[in-house]
Amino acid sequence: MRRNLFGLLVFFLGLAVPLAGARAIDSEALREDIIAGLALLAGPSTAAPVSYDEVRVRPQAAGHRVEIAGLVSRSAELGYWADLGDVAFSVEEGKPGQFRVFDLDAPGDVPVYDAAGQRFALLTYRLERFDGVWVAALSNFLELDLLATALRFGLADGSFILSLDRLGGVSRAQEAADGRIDQEAKGRATGLRAEAAGEGAFEVAEVAAETSVSGLDLDAYAQLTREYEALAARPGGASDADMAAFIQRMSGFNVLPAGFGERFSLSDLRAIDAGGQTLLRLDQAELDFAGSGFDQAAAELRFGLKHEDLEMGDGLRAQAGQMGALTPRRSGMVVAIERLPADRLWQSLLRTLAFAVTQGGLQGETSGAMRQMLTFMMLGEALPALTEAGTELKLPHFVVESDAAAMSGEGAFEVNPAAPQGVTGGLRLAITGLDQVIALLAAEVNAGNQDAIGALGMANWLKTLGRRETDGQSRAVDRFDLQLTADGRTLLNGQPFAVPAVPR
Repeated sequence: MRRNLFGLLVFFLGLAVPLAGARAIDSEALREDIIAGLALLAGPSTAAPVSYDEVRVRPQAAGHRVEIAGLVSRSAELGYWADLGDVAFSVEEGKPGQFRVFDLDAPGDVPVYDAAGQRFALLTYRLERFDGVWVAALSNFLELDLLATALRFGLADGSFILSLDRLGGVSRAQEAADGRIDQEAKGRATGLRAEAAGEGAFEVAEVAAETSVSGLDLDAYAQLTREYEALAARPGGASDADMAAFIQRMSGFNVLPAGFGERFSLSDLRAIDAGGQTLLRLDQAELDFAGSGFDQAAAELRFGLKHEDLEMGDGLRAQAGQMGALTPRRSGMVVAIERLPADRLWQSLLRTLAFAVTQGGLQGETSGAMRQMLTFMMLGEALPALTEAGTELKLPHFVVESDAAAMSGEGAFEVNPAAPQGVTGGLRLAITGLDQVIALLAAEVNAGNQDAIGALGMANWLKTLGRRETDGQSRAVDRFDLQLTADGRTLLNGQPFAVPAVPR
């Protein structure tokens, strides 16, 4: 399962909640689980291994109080280390393998030191609220209610400061009729500002995220967790053969969710120069990614991206001159993959990973020949699966608009083993304002801009290929209808087409 939305703060605070087991808890059992969880974070393969002085657990009216003294997180590669200090939190046992974690007490100042022991940076924040349900099988929070304010990360020399006014989010889960878990989460950060001394700043009024996961099988995750822990506990660790067998056994567990959705957005982004003048402003941007049907024979993936009202400041506009009219003020795109044989591709991935483990491919450096072999293994299984499923790639929406021109399009391509090129389908594009683009590029070339020569040649070539029409506003529109036919032909506006060879 993906990491929690609120990773910046949970990275520091979540280190202190490594509940490893799923036993009924008394004070000593809970203490052993905390120590075991910390041990998992202390290994050489961990990006930021942790250490601590002491773990204490005592019973209280509701559950237990956990205290971890002298918690430190150290960068495995750079040698930097963060002094997380003394951390305490309360734990109540819920459903088997689930624990409510609340009443978190952690220092609001987290200093970061370099390898020589000099203070390199400082993180400060105020934790207003932290209440979550930790699931041992996922090693993550299934539910979480988090709010932190006045976050600030600054280098000791003052050369860089990153700040957030407010960071918060809520994650909730519920059990479906089939016993699986559906989860929804929302997070929001406001007042983001990154400033480099003497160079300028970057501001975002709001960053928001929404995620959902449906059909999580917690029992499957719990079984895999137990098997993995048993392997890791073996004297000398698990062998490559053991790990390969474990990966292959994963194919028998329902570890893929039925579906998921992710949406990230930001509003009022500004880039500011050292003098305080706006270089660039973006009103809104959004990224969407979703999948469904992963518990069925055929799944679907969908990706979306858009931005609105991108504007250059006076300084950049003056530098760009007439070419500023080509700045993409607005764009939008949706890409979908339908009839995707997700289960077959997942099984293929597991088989490839298992083979790679037996060859040392997941430990240390992998040779170019091995990487190539693994790629061929994946393709050798994936291509037939895509063919049999009739997988289709669709572009239902595409638009890019600037002051000078606009481009829009749509299309779809389907895997077709009977076709010589392996796919059939088509792509339709329309360009409005191509003559204006050519005029702008020609003016740049005449003014001595050598970088515009290639773009001018491409624009002129496109004009010769297009089918020119007039839209409802009497504007010239150049249309391009590209088709890949079942008999192996490539047609552009109904005529045979081939991309000209590049001169050598």
